Amino acid sequence: MAVSKEVKETIVTTIDEVFRKMNSISWLERQKAMKDEAFKNTEKILYCFSILKEHVADEEAYLGMIGKKKSGSVVRYSKNKVAKPDEDQLLEDRIASYRRSKNDVERIEKALKKIEGKKGYEVIQMRYLQRKKITENGKQTEEVYTFEEIADILSGQQGYNDNLNEKTVRNYKNALVRDMAIFLFGSDAV
Repeated sequence: MAVSKEVKETIVTTIDEVFRKMNSISWLERQKAMKDEAFKNTEKILYCFSILKEHVADEEAYLGMIGKKKSGSVVRYSKNKVAKPDEDQLLEDRIASYRRSKNDVERIEKALKKIEGKKGYEVIQMRYLQRKKITENGKQTEEVYTFEEIADILSGQQGYNDNLNEKTVRNYKNALVRDMAIFLFGSDAV
């Protein structure tokens, strides 16, 4: 297949533009962006950790999801045709997904163990790993503890000051999430 001269010029122009944009962003700005992303991703992981852990706890149920109702819109694309995935491919993909999820749970557990003895660990537990149960109109829901609630609960106990405030709780949380980000994402989080 021959590529026209105009298409080649468009490709070259696009590549040049991408390089110009990449070079216009300083190395420090790129490093800061990666660090910020690592922090945010660590928080997202922590918020979802309990659900993810529960999800991989039962391998049989996890892999059994394949047998459930199939969507006709799930397709695999090849160069010249579109084909539905066969049962073996679905099972293989599901096993790979399970292994990735299980590996993620193990990495998160290791990172949590690394920070477990540090002051403020209870803040991480309450903010990300525990939920307060609320009953409204006969329905029970779970909500994340606010920083004020965490400060009130921890105030005066487990080595915390009697006048523990929201700002201090946030500082504990930020420091420990940064530490966890390094354990999870390595030097990209520094």
